[in-house]
Amino acid sequence: MAGKVKVQPVSSAGLAPLVDMAEQLRAALPGWADAARSTPRPHVDSDLALDLAHLARHDGDGFLIASLGDEVVGFTAGHVRSRQLHVPHVWLRPEHLGDPVAETLVRKILAFGERSGAQDAHSLVLGTPELQALLFRFGLRPRMPVYRLMLAADAARRIGIDLASVFPGRELTGDASNRRAGAADLERLDRLVRGASRPMDHEYWLTVRGLRLGTVRERQRISAYAYGGAGQCGPVVASTGEAALAALGWALQFAADAPGERVEVLVPAPFETAIEHLLDGGAQCRAVAQWMTRQPPLGADRYVLPGPTLL
Repeated sequence: MAGKVKVQPVSSAGLAPLVDMAEQLRAALPGWADAARSTPRPHVDSDLALDLAHLARHDGDGFLIASLGDEVVGFTAGHVRSRQLHVPHVWLRPEHLGDPVAETLVRKILAFGERSGAQDAHSLVLGTPELQALLFRFGLRPRMPVYRLMLAADAARRIGIDLASVFPGRELTGDASNRRAGAADLERLDRLVRGASRPMDHEYWLTVRGLRLGTVRERQRISAYAYGGAGQCGPVVASTGEAALAALGWALQFAADAPGERVEVLVPAPFETAIEHLLDGGAQCRAVAQWMTRQPPLGADRYVLPGPTLL
């Protein structure tokens, strides 16, 4: 490897080349060839492009790029929520997965988390064994598979209607006053299930991504929330397994009603009932990612990921 590895925040480089790199690398991973790509004409940003722009804007200090000389060879968009460092897939050109570039980049992002007061680190590795081994060396452990499930929009709508009927729920998207009033419930559920709050991400999902938001009620209390829309089904967060299934029903319907023929869902393996319902309804498992953390995670049996970037 020629040259010295340099790691710096994304503010010193343009975002567009990084998005293009990540989209190409993602499409080359097993089971991800059909993932959305940005298009110039008409201009359409992929989920990856939008999520990375959100993190560059709000979490620039943890969005680190690695370069050799003048060439950018990798990056990761680390972000801290409460006292958790979230490290999405570390995007590296394949020839650098096993060399000091990868180790330097991972060391730098974990050091950023420690400086920011993070007490745990989470990473979703989309199927690269070299990265899993590297993160293992830095104290993260494989906790669970995360299944990338794909199903037709009509099937998603049908399953969603059935699941959502279990408990009463409603959509909050069009009512700003209700959304503001419900913000405390969203934060309570995030802290209960994910151990962290993320108000800036909720604002992003509603305003930038234009996702729809629904809540599920058990007795007199909000017990789950769900997002869905164009290119995204989730997050789903719930205090009980039954409420999680009902909330998944809302997310599936929201995603199915958006333009597009398919709905993609990222479900952790402990949420077994959700996976069973989806597979029984015709979903196909396209890929398996690995969720790695330093401490055992909370609530994975009541959670659906928003995507591979915002965990």
